[in-house]
Amino acid sequence: MNKIILTFINIYKIFIFIALLAFNSALYAQDKSNFKHVEATGRSILLPENIETSRKRALEDAIYLAALKGGANVNGFSAISSNTIINEQSVIKATNRVLDFKILSETQNKEYLTIKIRAVVGNELSKQNCNIRPININLFKGSITVDTNVPSELARYTSLWYNKTYEYISKLPNVDINNFQNRQLNQIIKSSQNSSFNYNAITKGIPIIHPGNYSLVPKIVLTKTNKNSFANYLLTISFDLYKGQNIKLETSKSYNLLINYQLESKFQFLKNISTLDLDKVDQNVNNHLSKVINSFFNDINCIPLEGKLTVNEGKLQVDLGSKQGLKHKQIGLVNGIKIQNSMLNDSILIVHTDDVFDNHSTLLPLNDNVKLTNLNNKIVKFVE
Repeated sequence: MNKIILTFINIYKIFIFIALLAFNSALYAQDKSNFKHVEATGRSILLPENIETSRKRALEDAIYLAALKGGANVNGFSAISSNTIINEQSVIKATNRVLDFKILSETQNKEYLTIKIRAVVGNELSKQNCNIRPININLFKGSITVDTNVPSELARYTSLWYNKTYEYISKLPNVDINNFQNRQLNQIIKSSQNSSFNYNAITKGIPIIHPGNYSLVPKIVLTKTNKNSFANYLLTISFDLYKGQNIKLETSKSYNLLINYQLESKFQFLKNISTLDLDKVDQNVNNHLSKVINSFFNDINCIPLEGKLTVNEGKLQVDLGSKQGLKHKQIGLVNGIKIQNSMLNDSILIVHTDDVFDNHSTLLPLNDNVKLTNLNNKIVKFVE
């Protein structure tokens, strides 16, 4: 009989362990989610002679429950004596923390005091995200540089690769292209400062560049380099990425591809038989172009969305919208604001999008006591 009971207990323990493991895995998956809004209600026993203590306990309860809504780890164990379960314990620990909150309501009856809060929860994993989002690119005229010692049959391919670069970028699924391939960016910069600078600015106008958009200038350079008795050629693909209306350089990246072209020899016969097939070279370069372009634009997805705040007719606005990838209720962080009783940092304010339009959005601060005029011209960094 005791063996039957012990077997039953062991099966029961395994069942509890599997259930806790599954529950724990589901909640842990939430732990990797991004910053988000939650609402929670805390409650404490009403102490008429000490309302502040009741209020503090109810608020602590609400904050704890809000943190649990952001994700939790669950562990448990059973104590067994004489084939009998005498004690079972489960420990639930929040994996996220409440970054900031505001009290929505406070009520009390004869027995309890209840506080409802709205909070923002998150963790360190939310600091950087590389989620795919819409990317708006103004694609300007680039450049081709070929050394004089590059063979003509190889040099003539550079213009094909240059055009292929624009073609690959135009086909990326999350990228919206404004093609100014025949216009130089430095001319646009000068024209924006003085519209009478050149003929194109007068006749074609100056391209509209929204604050959240990018401008891109690709470059191709082909140079000779000798290595291991081979005449090698180094193909360098560069991208200069500029941001916003001010056309400020955001990043510049280069990608190299070594082309083993032919054996370096005084004998023409050896040169001829060792020369790499140009179709093969072209295929390798095109594969390289596709790879580096995808890599470069994946890196753009990792650049945080940042915009400038303005106060217009009593509303807080940012110069980013849905075309830049901003979503409804998306959370942003504003530095340089002195805030009392902030759980995140006494100089960081949490805001979230209220209305999202194409190229701008209105925001609301979580803290109602902040004066909107203090946020004018501040930079907000959005988290995914």
